[in-house]
Amino acid sequence: MQIDFKKEILLEKKISDPDVVSVLFHEKKQVILRALMYEEKNIMDLRRELKMNPGTIKRHLDDLRAKKLVTEPHVVINKYGIKEKYYRAMARRFIVHLEWP
Repeated sequence: MQIDFKKEILLEKKISDPDVVSVLFHEKKQVILRALMYEEKNIMDLRRELKMNPGTIKRHLDDLRAKKLVTEPHVVINKYGIKEKYYRAMARRFIVHLEWP
């Protein structure tokens, strides 16, 4: 069974919020974000690809979702009744725009 949360992926997203920029420039979050730019993946897919701990991936995904850099387009309920959440980047490219002062 699949539950769809259809959200349109943007070609590019402009970012000017310093809180979002700090998340975007985190090295491990960048690796996860890049892995999700062209293909939806679940935590186990990311674990195999990135050789990272699933708990670490989940924590970074939560941060990325909170800042609207990653979305959860659909959930699959497997034959054991377990929800498998799939993730993808909100855009193919992120453009950072900051002005100071």
